[in-house]
Amino acid sequence: MSGSVRNVTLANCLFVDGASLHVVGWRSDPPAGERVDVLISGLESRSGGGVVVANRFPPGSRVTVVDSVLIAEKRVAYRGDYDLGDASACLVVQNVNLTGSVLTIARTHVAAVFGDAVGVLFVGGVALSSRGALYVDGLLVQTALGLCVLVEGGVAASGGSVVAFVDSDFLLCKHAVSVRGAVSVSGSAVALVRSDFSSTEDYAVVFYSTVSLAGGSMLLAKGNVHEGVSREMLYAAGAVTAAGSTLSFVRNRALLPRMLSLGLSLAAGAHVRVACSDAGGRVLSTAEEYAAAGFGDAGRIDVAGCDDCDRDTYCYAPGTASASMRNGVCVCACGSGGYGEACVPVGAPALPPAVGAASSVFVREGVTVRSVFVVPAGASEVTLRHVVLDGVSAVLYVPWMARDGVRIVVQDVSLLNGAVLYVMGGGALRGARAARSDEGGPVELSVCDVEALNGALVLTGKFPAGSVLTVTDSLLVAARPTPLVYLSGSQSSPYAPVLVLSGLRLVRSVLVVSGVALVTVVTGGRTVVVDGAVLELVGGGVAVDAAVFGGEYALYASARVVASEGAVLRVSGSQVYAAHGLVFDSGVEANASAVVVNDNAGALTDGALLVLRGSASFVSGSWLSVRGNSISGRLLSVPSYPRCAELVQSTLTLYGNAGSGSIVMDGTVALGGAGRRFVVGCLTLNGQALQPMDYRSAGIIGEFRPVACSVCDADVFCFAAATRAMSGSCSCRCAEGGYGRDCLPVYLPHVDGCNRTSGMPPLSHTATLTETRSPTPTWTPSLSTAHYSPTHYSPTETLQVTETVTLSPTRTPTASVSSTLWWSDVACPTLAVTTTTAGGSLTQNDIRGGGSAVPTRLMVALPPPF
Repeated sequence: MSGSVRNVTLANCLFVDGASLHVVGWRSDPPAGERVDVLISGLESRSGGGVVVANRFPPGSRVTVVDSVLIAEKRVAYRGDYDLGDASACLVVQNVNLTGSVLTIARTHVAAVFGDAVGVLFVGGVALSSRGALYVDGLLVQTALGLCVLVEGGVAASGGSVVAFVDSDFLLCKHAVSVRGAVSVSGSAVALVRSDFSSTEDYAVVFYSTVSLAGGSMLLAKGNVHEGVSREMLYAAGAVTAAGSTLSFVRNRALLPRMLSLGLSLAAGAHVRVACSDAGGRVLSTAEEYAAAGFGDAGRIDVAGCDDCDRDTYCYAPGTASASMRNGVCVCACGSGGYGEACVPVGAPALPPAVGAASSVFVREGVTVRSVFVVPAGASEVTLRHVVLDGVSAVLYVPWMARDGVRIVVQDVSLLNGAVLYVMGGGALRGARAARSDEGGPVELSVCDVEALNGALVLTGKFPAGSVLTVTDSLLVAARPTPLVYLSGSQSSPYAPVLVLSGLRLVRSVLVVSGVALVTVVTGGRTVVVDGAVLELVGGGVAVDAAVFGGEYALYASARVVASEGAVLRVSGSQVYAAHGLVFDSGVEANASAVVVNDNAGALTDGALLVLRGSASFVSGSWLSVRGNSISGRLLSVPSYPRCAELVQSTLTLYGNAGSGSIVMDGTVALGGAGRRFVVGCLTLNGQALQPMDYRSAGIIGEFRPVACSVCDADVFCFAAATRAMSGSCSCRCAEGGYGRDCLPVYLPHVDGCNRTSGMPPLSHTATLTETRSPTPTWTPSLSTAHYSPTHYSPTETLQVTETVTLSPTRTPTASVSSTLWWSDVACPTLAVTTTTAGGSLTQNDIRGGGSAVPTRLMVALPPPF
């Protein structure tokens, strides 16, 4: 181009068929008196193309990429003679020399989800001098455990230059920012400010070589959040040296107790300044605590308190006149030559106003998906309908969707061959960006008619208040482990779970799982897994109703379960056929909340229906209800002395249950404080009604109050804190804030497929208690090979489904299922298989893969919702 000022503006461009854009400066020093202004805004590329910015730009130039979407679901093949080689990334910055010029990447969504992907790639390093600047502001980067930002060739900044990453999110990266090459900073500033490193597999920020700061430079890390559970936030393989410069770490948060992993060498005039950072759930306040978190020698660490506003800690000193606290925030007042919130030598260029684009709709319908897809940032409606996910891990990341609320529908979707659908909320740590996402509207997630064969559904993270997540009318089956590649630190994959709640946090939000069959058929299998650090319910609820569990562990929680402020955890009306029932291995803590296990049926070969290990604490009006269950096996297991199940001003109800074996429960119940109650009654063991005098021999140990079967007792049927009274017809009359027949403190909506959930009923109402009992199913195995037939005593209307499947020319089995239209009243439908073949019958050994039979697939039509 010609002219002393060269302007390039590309606005709202759509790239198709692999189109790419190359913005190329001078290969050698630009001629004097030239200037370039390049503005690329609203660019959208989802077809395998990208953007390249290359070479040198004259002093005073501005190159800006803003409000753009660059998505690559396969490798990006750049054409041309710019020596990119095998480089593949959505955005490539090649051999850039910023001498008095500024490159800005702002408010842009970059996603590279192919194998070994790189989101933003700097080739040939980054050189800045004479007040040059690289600003990355509001960048959203997602990979498939690849490298979100990679710098090949190091960084050299001098003469009052700036490198800054501000208000950016990095999702599912191996590393968020990695630098291969030496970093040399002289009289300049490097800043990482308010960035969220979510689900990083390894270190968030990595320097593979040496890092040196000299001549009044500053490395500022402020307000960042690292959600990784395997490695520290920042790592340097080589030495980190500082002379006459400052390394400042302010208000950062990390899940691990160590935040840094580096070797520091401080020369004269160098300082390590820290303030108000949180590592491993603890706010660091002393030099010794910071040293233990990886910040070097305690004797060389300068600590400022959370309420202190130290200029040299928060601000780039050469450009700062003063610093003061305003509304709890330390604000730097810039002097001559200082710009921005930290008064760095170069200010960020003014950006065009953000365009309030209409909320987008993302739909995948009627397709088979074998490669990862990306939902663009800002989507308000996401629909997957009539879709097969084949061996792919798909991510729906809620914090990047529309701020005013999101509706997600997953309907008639098949998860095959290790496919996993992740629905991810925000992180466990609340950084600046996480706090902003908390202000967003609620999420409505409707999952229905989903079938998984060796696949899984994963819900993780924190969802905005008012969110309703539902899973209904689905069949999830696993016969082999499914890799959970995006759950960093999770140990659950070998146990082949089909539903995973990982680090789930519901604040005034609910998850309802209804009418779902969940089956895992591997040794040691855990059908539903609750992992991560904690399942936290704050005024929210999780309900699993009318489900069918099959597996060695029906539900296994390695995470602590913490329920507070009127939360509810409920498993009701379900059928459990497993070795172990609902196992909470790290304990349950309930404060003014309810844990309800009611009206379930089934058979257990080991363990109990409800198992509480570790700590079991119920305080401030909480309720643990185990009522109306009919189980072949034990009903309740709580910690034994000295740990015990602790009830303080709370109630444990063990009533109306039928079990088998030598005891009803094991463990110790300790009552403390006024108003605590252990209510026991109407129990049957091995078909015999138990009398109060029999309770101790049945394992019921503690100070209990017996209640007869015919007595209408509020402690048996109602959550006390939300119950106004009991009616003459034995109804719980709910106070304001009580819902359902038990007056639970959370409204758990009725789920009707993928239709929108019903609204909340009036707060004051009456729920009438009714109880319907069906005779216990009797199972009668026949002696013929591999033929099992159930006998159900249930309503008389029966649905017979028969399907014939040809396995090979010599095998013609018939699969029959006998069940009822009212499926929740009966046991799980059983498959009967018979074969006739020249080589003999198909045996159970053949079906399980141990025989010599030709590999077969059995396809069976089952009544809804199976």
